[in-house]
Amino acid sequence: MTTGHAGFDRFIEGVGELVTDGTVVPAWSPDGKSLAFLDGTAEERTGQLVDLESGRSGPLVADVTALRDAVRAATGQTPAGKGLPFDHIGFAGARQLAAAVGSVQVTVDLDSGEVAEVPAERPLDVHLEFADSLRRTPKEFLRTVPLVDPAKARELASPQGDAFISTVDGNIVLRSVADNRAVPLTTDGTPEHEYRFDLVDPALAVLGLAFAVCNWSPDGSRLAVHRVDNRGVHQSPQIHHLKREDEVVHRYHGQAGGRLERTTLHVLDRYGRAPVELDLGDTTDTYPVHAAWLPDSAQLVVFVLSRDCRRAEVLLADATTGKTRRLFSEEGETFLRIHHDVYFGRKIGLFATPDGTRLLWLSERSGWKHLYLYDLDGTPIRQLTEGEWPVDYVHRVDDDHVYFTAHLDQTRPYDVHLARVPLAGGPVERLSDQPGVHRMMFAPTGEVLIDTWSTPAEGPRSVLRRADGSLVCELSAADTSQLDWTPPRQFTATAADGETELWGVMFFPADFDETKQYPLVEYVYGGPQIAVAPHSSDGFYTKKVLALAQLGYVTFVVDGRGTPGRSKAFHDVVFRDWTAGLAPDHAAVVRQLKERHTFLSEAKVGVVGGSWGGYTAFHLAAERPDIYTAAVSFAPGFDPYSSVLYECYLGFPQTDRDAYRKAELFPLATQLSSEFLLACGTIDHATWTDSIKMCEALIRAGKEHEFVVLPEQPHGFDAVHDSYFWRKVAAFFRAHLQEGNR
Repeated sequence: MTTGHAGFDRFIEGVGELVTDGTVVPAWSPDGKSLAFLDGTAEERTGQLVDLESGRSGPLVADVTALRDAVRAATGQTPAGKGLPFDHIGFAGARQLAAAVGSVQVTVDLDSGEVAEVPAERPLDVHLEFADSLRRTPKEFLRTVPLVDPAKARELASPQGDAFISTVDGNIVLRSVADNRAVPLTTDGTPEHEYRFDLVDPALAVLGLAFAVCNWSPDGSRLAVHRVDNRGVHQSPQIHHLKREDEVVHRYHGQAGGRLERTTLHVLDRYGRAPVELDLGDTTDTYPVHAAWLPDSAQLVVFVLSRDCRRAEVLLADATTGKTRRLFSEEGETFLRIHHDVYFGRKIGLFATPDGTRLLWLSERSGWKHLYLYDLDGTPIRQLTEGEWPVDYVHRVDDDHVYFTAHLDQTRPYDVHLARVPLAGGPVERLSDQPGVHRMMFAPTGEVLIDTWSTPAEGPRSVLRRADGSLVCELSAADTSQLDWTPPRQFTATAADGETELWGVMFFPADFDETKQYPLVEYVYGGPQIAVAPHSSDGFYTKKVLALAQLGYVTFVVDGRGTPGRSKAFHDVVFRDWTAGLAPDHAAVVRQLKERHTFLSEAKVGVVGGSWGGYTAFHLAAERPDIYTAAVSFAPGFDPYSSVLYECYLGFPQTDRDAYRKAELFPLATQLSSEFLLACGTIDHATWTDSIKMCEALIRAGKEHEFVVLPEQPHGFDAVHDSYFWRKVAAFFRAHLQEGNR
């Protein structure tokens, strides 16, 4: 596949159409005996039905033509394509599927092949929201998210499915499925002093920040919520220009060393008892989080992290009285948790066993992230995992084992494998063996799991395993036969310290020719909360970096020191020195790539990055103009004083002045000699001011640069503006990297 400079977004869309299968969206039968899933393109979709006990699999529907005829007879609609006429399925019974054909709901009997149309609900019932489907479907609401704009979310269902919760004007609202009526559970909330509950939005889930939501008690009678007091917190202006009159909105945005919102934890009773505030003492400058309900719905486990992320405390709270007792704590010389994980994702590394008698704790006290087991008195029982490799995260705990992902193979440190370890102690059992990034999805019974994995050059593949890792059957493998490309290559290079191994991935144009010369473009991030080099085919950055390559470049991504996923020492390079691993490591990688590859020996080099990647891109260009000819920073977080997100790594401006001074970027404007393009959305209140300040610094320094303004765009751009932005990037790199270079 090839693309012109205007085809960047079309290429990204096209990859998804050309690479099919490999990733399974499961439908588990209610009797726990079967797994069904769809495969293939919309034109020729197939389906599989797997017997979970025997592992035997076969076509979901034996006669697709007969099924399509039955659908036509039942609904009066002629399905598009030639395969199964459904894009998603579920089970309505042990041997009955539920699906949709256009707007019509149908059921399919797997034994007889009979298709029945589900009677449409009365339009008046739908209009008045009496319809059963509306009452049982979670509705959208606007959810407040720290530092960023309110985001659309869906109501959270109770464990029994008889109620939903949302927030309205700072209060918690409960909606009953029985009559669709909504009633407030709190009435004293305001936008300034509001109640919230935890959810993970899809974007964070993609980044791996998924967690078990701890809101409803197991019996559905109580809710764990938190209340945020924003009084005195810095507010950033957001100006909307596209209406007849300008509109100014202010967003709370805590700054480094400034007032942090104060959070308290509460338990609400859905049957009318008074709310209970948990006794946590003064929660100023802390991050308290509900961690887990115990099975009796009478007690909660609470996690409290200090504002500098160097002390964590675990408490047990009584849901009726609010009284708490400390179980255990941990202190570190550097940060104990990644700030984004706790602040946005509630990924806190604390889990209760199903019987509620023990707790699992993730700690890097040994220099590697490992699992430790405690009892409910706070007494350590045993260390469950050990070795010079880190646990990634826990995904399931049953009565006997902890199931987790880990970087078990340090010869390939960014591969993620499935593993389990007995709660009673014993060796770690590795459940996956193929190289790549694996992820697990358990059946509701916990007896089997879907193992899906890929590498940058190999599409996803899914198999079904028993809980002990034994193979049940193959499920689906990616079909890449229509993808005309030069596969990406993983590579290693040596960091600037001369000894640490760094890992990255290179991407190539589809018509790549080793005998030619190519400009080199680095897609960079460099922030301390995620490793971004895409070591799987569905990595968050894979498609954009691959699409950049189709513009005629060799592109690469590498994770330098100061990023997570390796040892604690590797990550701690960023502690109180934001730029320690940036220019030295990334410049060293570029130099090594050019030395070892003749197709790069004379290459001009560009760099592009967004958010903290925008910081890194500018820093690399300013510090190493001998390496980087042109740089692009979009939605850039330039100013370390502007956000609480820096505090866990740099400390506070009042006490760690040198760390902040070393991280300042605006003074580097005077030494910029590389070509530079800056882009930002006008309502990105987190970084618009940073962009304006950098523009001013460059003007005063007499430095030519381009500034792409994206009206009414927040930190992420919509499709139209994103396409426009990448066209500007393509033209910028074409002018400064390609002309006269090939």
